[in-house]
Amino acid sequence: MKKYTWGLCLLTLMLLFACGCHSDSEETSTDEPTKDVQQEQKAEENTQEESVPTLTVLPTWEERQAFLLQHSKEARQAYNTQIYDLLNQCSPQQVYDGLRQELENWCSTVEGVAFTRVEAEFSQDPLLMWSDGDKRQFRNVTASIRLFYAPSTLEGAEQSVMEPLLEEVQQLIRQSPYGLKLVSGELAFVDETTGYPNYFLNDLGVGTPDGEEPSAPIPPEEQALQTLAYETISAFCQQTFTGEPFTSLPYANMTLSRFGVEEGSPALVCEVRIQYSSTEDTQTLAQQLEGLAQQLADQWMGEGQALGSLGITTCQITFDLRDSPNDPLVFDFPLGAV
Repeated sequence: MKKYTWGLCLLTLMLLFACGCHSDSEETSTDEPTKDVQQEQKAEENTQEESVPTLTVLPTWEERQAFLLQHSKEARQAYNTQIYDLLNQCSPQQVYDGLRQELENWCSTVEGVAFTRVEAEFSQDPLLMWSDGDKRQFRNVTASIRLFYAPSTLEGAEQSVMEPLLEEVQQLIRQSPYGLKLVSGELAFVDETTGYPNYFLNDLGVGTPDGEEPSAPIPPEEQALQTLAYETISAFCQQTFTGEPFTSLPYANMTLSRFGVEEGSPALVCEVRIQYSSTEDTQTLAQQLEGLAQQLADQWMGEGQALGSLGITTCQITFDLRDSPNDPLVFDFPLGAV
């Protein structure tokens, strides 16, 4: 009897355990699809929130500002990348005209004072290099912008009206897609009756190097010549500017500041800036730089295919000693391209 009772108890426990496992299995199988669906819904919502529109034309400064304020860093990067690509397709004149038109549109909406006209001078340097790498500077336009206003139309104290507007225009230029091409700029509000700039900014605060910013596109043949120059100059810098006289300079003593071929010219331009604080006679350095210039020319001569493709027949190498009262050292060499 005891054996029968014990066996019955054991059977009952096994049945209960089996039912519990089955119930857990059902609960688990019911919960898992629910979690998956919720995760998919969240991913869908995030994708919708961070969707980046496809740009076929440059946005206005208001559109760009609105997007940048409402989206994540990743979305902003993707958005700006499209703007960089569109700017690469613009001529310098289109960049100048685009920024001027945005300023004129802004002037027409201002309340409290009448702006009568916009004058702007632009200059572009497509050979400008980044200061810390083998990259051509994307921001290569310098701007001088003057907005003329009529003091007779002012509503309220002039300073309290004009200074906030000056800040507003500064932000407009920073947020404008065309402002992405500015490496530096100055802005002035000019009294149309006197011609005097009563309110001005000497630095618009544009052009700060950014790791997200691309380099300006250049032909691969030109890039090859540039890389040769950058690596050779960097090696010369490390070899020459070492030791006790240079311990006070923690930064690179030589910078490839401009490089490339100007449109319609057969000359390869290479300009190097040098921070030189040694007490030694600069004549020694001048001799070393002459040797470096010859080395560069010899290396480029070995790139005959690139020279021929770019139509280069000569080169001009300039060394600008920033702390020296002497004129820059300039060396010209024939490169012999066909």
